[in-house]
Amino acid sequence: MRTGAILAALAVLSFVWLPSAGAKAPPTPTARPAASPPSTAVPTPKAWILVDNATGTVIDEGNDRVPLPPASLTKLLTALVATQALQPTDGIPVSARAAGEPARSIGMKVGEVWPFRDALYALLMSSANDAAAAIGERVSGSLESFSTALSAEARQLGLADSPVLQDPAGLDDGFSVNGGNLLSARDLAIIARAAEAQPTIASVVATDIYTFTGPDGQHHRLLNHNYAFLQRYTGAIGMKTGYTRKAGNGLVAAARRGDRTLIAVVLDTPNPAGSAEALLDRGFALAQLPTGGDVLPPVRLGAAPTVASSALASPSPHPRARHHGWPWVRIGLGALAVLLAWLFIAARRREIRRRRQRRQRAAARLAAPALRQGPGPGPAGRLPAPAGRAPASPGRPPGSSRRLPGPTDRIPASSRR
Repeated sequence: MRTGAILAALAVLSFVWLPSAGAKAPPTPTARPAASPPSTAVPTPKAWILVDNATGTVIDEGNDRVPLPPASLTKLLTALVATQALQPTDGIPVSARAAGEPARSIGMKVGEVWPFRDALYALLMSSANDAAAAIGERVSGSLESFSTALSAEARQLGLADSPVLQDPAGLDDGFSVNGGNLLSARDLAIIARAAEAQPTIASVVATDIYTFTGPDGQHHRLLNHNYAFLQRYTGAIGMKTGYTRKAGNGLVAAARRGDRTLIAVVLDTPNPAGSAEALLDRGFALAQLPTGGDVLPPVRLGAAPTVASSALASPSPHPRARHHGWPWVRIGLGALAVLLAWLFIAARRREIRRRRQRRQRAAARLAAPALRQGPGPGPAGRLPAPAGRAPASPGRPPGSSRRLPGPTDRIPASSRR
């Protein structure tokens, strides 16, 4: 037991003091391995588009003008509307409707008031449906009214493929608002360019891990659903994942290498990261952009004031390295304290058990001589009578005793009645 306890203590200490993989600053793009050529084994998405972020030039596309269920990719548009209406410290009250949104959720409870800053990170990193609903209600008063704000933003941005915008979370089942949304890959690329131009949103979607304490006092650690792409792909700068059974898997992925920033949108594909990375590889491999093709409209953000970038963006040049460290050290120290308390209690119990065993052995040694000597003399120096034999009556000679008649003895006639 002592060996196991020591090993457990060493494991806890290593968890506390060794830096985690996410705690170190990400390598610069020049330190990452060279991009592999586009893979022909990646399944073809149902719709896709690849655009140059600076010019809006469409580099590659397929079915990009067909409106499809976008799932949680909708939350990029929700974030655009919200950041134009709210400040980071504005409160987001949680209604029963918002708290009852299906997973994924951040666990908002009725009556809580969340800072918009934390709700925005939950919306874009964890794809929290309850955060989307609470933000929509805070901006427009109800989810039905928020659909009007989404449609107004769509017109401002220049979405052109008959977008249907009803639900701030992108739900498309029985929990959705009026059946959910429809967006084309091209319209999603327009939204993605606007999101990249909004400093607050660009900072959030590029963050790997974000930690904060919620209004309920609970510690939250958000891992970006786009974490694998952010860590693996050279120059990745984020964006958004999406999935429902109706929409399938979708991804908006953005990457920057040198002075070129590309955005890929893939819809309804079993391997969204692989499909998006293959598109991005194809775009970065081009010596120059194609000409004469489709070009997206210029980025036009809404007229409402946006949240100051300094309020939500990381003060560090590496936003992915900022939300680690002391919270995990506190958790590790707490686990170590629990382990040490358990070891102390276990040692104390062993000591009490040993003392009890020593007292029992001492009592057994004291009782052993008395058992070997047998019983002592009776009253007046006489030994007690043997078992099964009645003691001699007073006045009768010692050793003599009266025998009772047995069943075979004859009883004298004079004694019969």
